[in-house]
Amino acid sequence: MLGSRALAAVVAAVMGVVLCSGPARAADAGDPACLSSGLADAKVSTSIQLLHDDRTFTKVITKLTVDVPADWAYAPVLLLSRDSPLHTTAMACLTRQGPGRQDPLRWWEWRPGPPEVTVEKGGRIHVVYEAHSWVGQYDKNLDVGIWRLRAGTDTWSVTLRPPPALSGARWDEVTVDPGVPGVESAQPWPTAEEDGSRLVWRLGNRVKSAPSALTVVVRPSWQRLWSAQNERLTAQGLGWIGGLLSTVAMSALLLWAVARYRPRRRTPDPVLRNLACWAVIAIALFVLTYTDDLIHEYDVRHSAWWFEDALLRGHLFALATAALLLAFAKPPWRVWAVGVLLAIPPAVTMSLPKTFDLYQWWDDQPMTSDLALAAETTASCCLMALTVLGFVAVAWRLGVDGELIPKSGRGVPPGGPPRDRELRLRIVVPAVVAWTAVVGLCYALTEERNWQRASWLSDRGDPSYGTEHRNDFVWESMWSVSNGQEWILANSWILTGIAMLAVLRTRRSPTHPPLDDPADRLLLLAFFPVAVSISEDRLASSLAEILWIPVYMLALYAAVAAFRGRAVLEQGFEDSRWPLATAADAIARRRLMKDSRVYRETHAELRRLDQGMFGDEPPERQTLEGKLDGLHDWPTGGPLPFPDRLPTRISVVDAALALGPRDNWWDNGVRGARWALVPGLLAAVLSTWVGFVRGEAWRDTLLDLFGLPSMALGIVYWASTWIGGGFFLGALWRVLPGRRGAVKAIPVALAFAVPLALDAVFGWFTQEGAANLALHAVTMLLVLTVTGIALDLDTFRGERRYWQSRLGLLLSIYQMRYYSLQVAYLIGQVIAVITIWQFFAEPAATPPAGGK
Repeated sequence: MLGSRALAAVVAAVMGVVLCSGPARAADAGDPACLSSGLADAKVSTSIQLLHDDRTFTKVITKLTVDVPADWAYAPVLLLSRDSPLHTTAMACLTRQGPGRQDPLRWWEWRPGPPEVTVEKGGRIHVVYEAHSWVGQYDKNLDVGIWRLRAGTDTWSVTLRPPPALSGARWDEVTVDPGVPGVESAQPWPTAEEDGSRLVWRLGNRVKSAPSALTVVVRPSWQRLWSAQNERLTAQGLGWIGGLLSTVAMSALLLWAVARYRPRRRTPDPVLRNLACWAVIAIALFVLTYTDDLIHEYDVRHSAWWFEDALLRGHLFALATAALLLAFAKPPWRVWAVGVLLAIPPAVTMSLPKTFDLYQWWDDQPMTSDLALAAETTASCCLMALTVLGFVAVAWRLGVDGELIPKSGRGVPPGGPPRDRELRLRIVVPAVVAWTAVVGLCYALTEERNWQRASWLSDRGDPSYGTEHRNDFVWESMWSVSNGQEWILANSWILTGIAMLAVLRTRRSPTHPPLDDPADRLLLLAFFPVAVSISEDRLASSLAEILWIPVYMLALYAAVAAFRGRAVLEQGFEDSRWPLATAADAIARRRLMKDSRVYRETHAELRRLDQGMFGDEPPERQTLEGKLDGLHDWPTGGPLPFPDRLPTRISVVDAALALGPRDNWWDNGVRGARWALVPGLLAAVLSTWVGFVRGEAWRDTLLDLFGLPSMALGIVYWASTWIGGGFFLGALWRVLPGRRGAVKAIPVALAFAVPLALDAVFGWFTQEGAANLALHAVTMLLVLTVTGIALDLDTFRGERRYWQSRLGLLLSIYQMRYYSLQVAYLIGQVIAVITIWQFFAEPAATPPAGGK
């Protein structure tokens, strides 16, 4: 510490002497603060690269290399702490217009780390400054490193903006790599071209000054031109329309399903009423959640707007959204009371902004008192908690009315019916408070990290620094109301899925498979895109979102219908030719379980007989074969008016496995979801790692204001995707082809993969990456294969007590030749997942949400 202080004192003394001398003042008249005369012998090189392919937004990577002479007055302070004012001043001279506040904060510039500073031979100091960004702003200056990029409608311009302190330095090389298709024009003309598109200006010792007005014009592909305009009001309006159309389309399907179910019962049904009401409320929630941002963008471009206007609009829309959620949920009065208490701070804040210093008083800066920060932070947290409370209350009501939440027997007289569980404050309030606190803490820490990133060259000792710092937190706290509610309600598909499952559970047909009953078929197919669809952030993704609903529905129906004729229960009896499904009731299932055990034991005796493994009195083969032949007889009962026989190629084991572990399709679906839980969670961790942690994704997660909580929700999202696949495997079990679960998993995995393949084609057309889609498709197949084997094992769960392990029971069910095939099949899928993960999977190539 003493050495640093002494060094700082020496540097300050040297600077004072130089600044007070007449020759120095003349030499540094253009940039006296940076003492640029000492940089005349500095060597400078810089480069910029545009990466267009396999990403939604073009990535800009820049690099600046400066060899600083040892006699520059600021050279020693480059070795000081990055937080020291002298180090900040030196870096501002080398990378910016100079110390002070000439440059605005660069929210859209990211750096892999602080500039590298090393000491070379002869005392020269080597500085390497790297920065990157994404082109997502139309007709705005994007400053990255010492370069400025401006995206227009048809072309982009890339301009070198050398710092004034380096204007008289020796510029060795300047490189511009525009990517495909290359450069349209350049000024001045480059000295060399490399790799077909990279332009190089090699100045060497000929010129001791920065290239004047170096500008390159590029014309990217239409895909990258369009993505650079995502902040335009037109693009946002199209996205809003696309999202609204998708919501309306799903709501129309829900109302259609309600109309198909209602003729079954004349009395009012709360579950159907919930589905119908939610279909309408989902549209209203979308409008309330996303319209305020659209209005704000319109105000920014067409009229003057003020801080208090944005505050009022954001709080008003958020309160209306939370009130709509609670009105639909109809929670107990205690929950209403908590909701009213949470609504008081934001209501008072937006009604009396000047009382809390929340108003714009000059230029575009609101008052930045501690009272303003405390008031707006409190209001934002209350609105976040209120929205989460409404979300939980809606989920609770849908689950209770649909009997998805077990009833409670507490306080019920002996022999009395159980009653619905209530949403208890002692559970929900601590959970909501804890969630809000965690999200708020992550939000604040990320915002502080972003502030430090953007203000890394600011003077911490300047009194205005603290004011601007607090001002930034006030702004972000205000924007967190709208952005936070969008982030929460982006998961409203969970509520839609619960409402659909409630109807399927209570109103399903007890006698028909789900695809044979018109009402069940419509709702089950509509549930497929809700439960397992994957949303990729692509060009015009909101406009294309409405297309994925029918694509997923048709893919599932086609995958099942195309192979249904090969399903075991669709095969006909030998004499009547009636499908086996006509006799697939609970009584038949119990008989098949009993005969299946006899069938497997008899086959085991035949194998021992063939291998010479028998006792003193070997059984007669003809007797064993007659016993097996008798197991194919099907007695009179149910819809069969006379005895019949199973098909020759279908054994009683095959028929038992085709029925599944339960007596109806709903219970089979529930068992499939439960068995998919463990492999689904493992797969969810893998997919979350790819999307939030691997490669550049982790840095983006840390820079996104909701990045860390989004990663937690990402696990829920992916787990529900794989578990949803398990539910569909179980629900459609009886109409799927194949005799074993691993084969039955293929059609469902195919229905999941077909939309992903179409999305990959769309990504190829828009020049965006699609490697992760292959990983997700293979992962779904692996999860469903494991789930299918587990369902086969669960079908014979009654025999578990007779075996030392589940593996022994599985060997008995599959027999050796089937078991070895299953093991080889699983190993192949695991190898495919690892291969795609290792060589093809990629992080999402999108800019983090922390940009301003």
